[in-house]
Amino acid sequence: MLNERHRHRRIPATPLSVALGLALAVSGPAFSQEDDTTAVDAKAKTNATELARVQVTGSNIRRSDVETSSPVQVISKQDIENMGARTLLQVLDNLPAARPGQQDSRSLFTGSDGASQANLRGLGAQGTLVLLNGRRLSYYGAPAGFQTQFVNIDAIPAAAIERMEVLTDGASAVYGTDAVAGVINVITKRSYQGAEINITADKSSRIDSYGEQQGSITAGFGDLDEDRYNVYASVNLYRRNAIPLSDFYDKRPPQYYVNNPNYIPGLRLGTGSRPGEFNPGSFFAFDPTTNALVREAAPGCNNVLVEAAGTRCIWETWMNREIDAGAKTERATAYISSHFLIGDTTEAFAEVTYTDIDLTANGGTPSAYNTTTGNPSSWYSRNTGNTVNQFLTPYLGPNNVYNLASPELKAMMGGVVGLNYLMQDVGDGHFGQRNTDQSYRVLAGLRGSLGEDWNWETAFATAGTHSVTYQTVNVNLEGFERAFGPYTIDPGTGRVIISDNPAYQFGVINEANAKLIREAYPTFDIQSWTRLHTLDGKIEGPLFSMPAGDVRAAFGFNATRETFYTPGNEDAANGLITQQGGSWFDGKRNTYALFAEAVAPLTDKLELDAALRVDKYPNFSANLAPKIGLKYQVLPQLLLRGTYSEGFRAPSLAEAGTGGVFAQLGGFEDDIRCDETNAIANLLRQSNRPGDVDLGNTLLNSDCSRTVARMTQPNQDLKPEKAKISTLGFVYEPASWMSISADYWFIYRRNEIAAPDYSKEQDILSMTRNPISDNDRANEAALAQMCADPASGVSCPGALPGYSVGNVAAVVGQYKNQGRTLVDGFDIDARSRFSLGDWGALNIGMAATIARRKEAYIDDTDRWYYGNTIGYYGNPRLRATLNADWSYKQVTTSFFINYVGTTKWAWDRVDAEDNNPETCTAGSLPVNPAQCDGVPSWWTANLSVGWRPDDHWSLGFTVKNLFNRLPFYDPNSFLGDSSDYASIFGRSYSLQVGYKF
Repeated sequence: MLNERHRHRRIPATPLSVALGLALAVSGPAFSQEDDTTAVDAKAKTNATELARVQVTGSNIRRSDVETSSPVQVISKQDIENMGARTLLQVLDNLPAARPGQQDSRSLFTGSDGASQANLRGLGAQGTLVLLNGRRLSYYGAPAGFQTQFVNIDAIPAAAIERMEVLTDGASAVYGTDAVAGVINVITKRSYQGAEINITADKSSRIDSYGEQQGSITAGFGDLDEDRYNVYASVNLYRRNAIPLSDFYDKRPPQYYVNNPNYIPGLRLGTGSRPGEFNPGSFFAFDPTTNALVREAAPGCNNVLVEAAGTRCIWETWMNREIDAGAKTERATAYISSHFLIGDTTEAFAEVTYTDIDLTANGGTPSAYNTTTGNPSSWYSRNTGNTVNQFLTPYLGPNNVYNLASPELKAMMGGVVGLNYLMQDVGDGHFGQRNTDQSYRVLAGLRGSLGEDWNWETAFATAGTHSVTYQTVNVNLEGFERAFGPYTIDPGTGRVIISDNPAYQFGVINEANAKLIREAYPTFDIQSWTRLHTLDGKIEGPLFSMPAGDVRAAFGFNATRETFYTPGNEDAANGLITQQGGSWFDGKRNTYALFAEAVAPLTDKLELDAALRVDKYPNFSANLAPKIGLKYQVLPQLLLRGTYSEGFRAPSLAEAGTGGVFAQLGGFEDDIRCDETNAIANLLRQSNRPGDVDLGNTLLNSDCSRTVARMTQPNQDLKPEKAKISTLGFVYEPASWMSISADYWFIYRRNEIAAPDYSKEQDILSMTRNPISDNDRANEAALAQMCADPASGVSCPGALPGYSVGNVAAVVGQYKNQGRTLVDGFDIDARSRFSLGDWGALNIGMAATIARRKEAYIDDTDRWYYGNTIGYYGNPRLRATLNADWSYKQVTTSFFINYVGTTKWAWDRVDAEDNNPETCTAGSLPVNPAQCDGVPSWWTANLSVGWRPDDHWSLGFTVKNLFNRLPFYDPNSFLGDSSDYASIFGRSYSLQVGYKF
């Protein structure tokens, strides 16, 4: 922290020097009252080993002038509170330079379930380096998408945070791999005496079940100056409530229900049998002459629905499903920090961090026995190699004791019938998902001084994480056969038939059945471990003097041992768990680095900053990462700055180790099947016959997004990603109460390591399709019947639409170095502070990121095929924040606005050929007619009031989304709304209470 003497000596040149001295945040309130207190406290704690010089993120050199050539944004603890943020993820969502990353509450089935990511410049978590007190943390146990290894920002101790420093410039020359888009350095309190308790609670006005509760206690003892030691600990407890379907199903944007007309009717609320009530199910068969589906409710059904295909016994969907809208999260984080002075020039320090995360989501409706008539479940598994595993739920044979279908229905397929039956035996708590993660870091080190102005530091750290995903959703083939087997094969049709007298008893609900269902749908686990051991050391001080001042330099080393292990579930590896392939990885490596950095005052106004780092990873040559920066004090009020650096990212152990991804791919779009199914659906929906309309609504868009088997192979020949990064800007302070900065940034990344993009043919090494199914033929037959009936009122074409191919079953691809990405843009920051005399002080700030280009170079043939995607979906040109903070006596009032600019619905210019204002579609689905031109701009406002009546108590109240703005329909998103950056919770309220002892 900058001490008082240097803070007042500094000329009024930059917002960064003001920021560090006063803990000014780029996107938070500026110059809060607590900031001056923090600076004074820092001065009071200065001791023999803590010189007036400070170290800023992005440099190893201590300096009295904290302004560097690289732009750094500082967010204080008070700023975080004024934003209304309760987690680091929420803080980053309020920074214009950051882009939405993975949220732990919506991370299910991503491979890295239960974790949150940082994402600067939209280059992904793999391009953003996250540090805790300047040192690396271990990667999360499970990589995102089974590929991207990243630091889980939820594991960082929130209660102990003093500030965050965000370097929006490349820093591989200082920190090594991953620091391409920038660095986020979370800095904890250096020392603490006394004790304090803080409690916060958030509640939504729109989603009754939503709530966040957080409590922390921090306590410490010892004064570094007087006692020569300080030890403190901080414990943070966090809980977020789950959101069940019952609280969300009717709160999506209206256009969602237009595009999914059977969504709410399909829930059968008030018409189907209720949970826990016996439902005998339905039987069905296919007419051998017409291929039409014929259905009938089983005897004893009290909830009969009449359809075009006949009658069906329906059940009410259970509304406790939590997987979509939000899982329950419980987190406990403990942090211990200690500092001890040894002699006059040496300090010993140690840190211990431990985080325990438990995320759970109820799977909702119990699984149904649905005889497969369409696409089988398809998946790859480790031990079955390139063979696509498939599973179809069997039929009932003519002599099955539970085959109570009518003689007419039995006669259609030689006595064989299909069955739809809800298996409620295990109740409502069996199906779902749980994720646990335990992470830790233990660090110990020494720092001190040599002579008058040389400083040294060394530390050893060991860190790791153990992540486990527990899923109860898929069939175990052996368990399923124990419940319904042994199977036989119909010799004429090849249909699989269950036992005539299976162990599972249809028609009753009992514990014997429950035991069989637990074996047929077991809970299986996927475990993974990461470990990171590091030893580092550096020395820093003046080399020699020049007329304008000392040339200071730093030299250091870093040695790392990294391991990543995911053994995979044994049953899944053998192909016994449907839709789970037992993905596995096993990798380890040692890496070494040497680095040097120097700061030279060339003149009294011009300063040079240069850094060089050599990293050696196995399997490829040593990487040399340079960085050079200049800053020029043109006038006392104007400073120019610029940098050039080269960055790199080494292939992760998930990408280049042994193993691979044997899993499924959701959202696969097959244009052929999408168009053919929708052609059938749109004709059926025109019918005057209700059964036709229901079928058409069910079919609409059903083949536009499928889940298919996926195998992604690792690649041990991958090369590291390389990047060229530059910044150029100025800082202008025309008056003591105003500062303005603007920086141009440029990143050119090449040899990008990418998972296959299965929406592109060139990335698919092989593809397997299912044959046209019984269900497909039944849909064609239903259309033919409708067109043959004049009562339908539909004018059908002479050649009716139909199916030419079956749905895609499986795709295979491989990680590869793929092309390049170019991004650039501008960061702008403006701050002002006004004294209101007896009425206190008013601070106003604005920060914005204006993106200029984001282009992808595919290969030497296609080159910049997709063009500049800025302004297209997911890449807004403008992101900005505005804050105003009024401090009056013991009360601080903050108003905060977060703005995201408009984009097109299409992902790029190629996608725009199909999704544009004329088609009024996105993802080939209709959007709200009022939004045909594109994704609308979006803004939300928070209002908070903080009161400190005395030295002990602090009270705060925040209204988030003050104007109760609701998400718009977004067919490209997971939930069909714009909740990636627009709150689904409507207006919400937060209360904070703190007490210092």
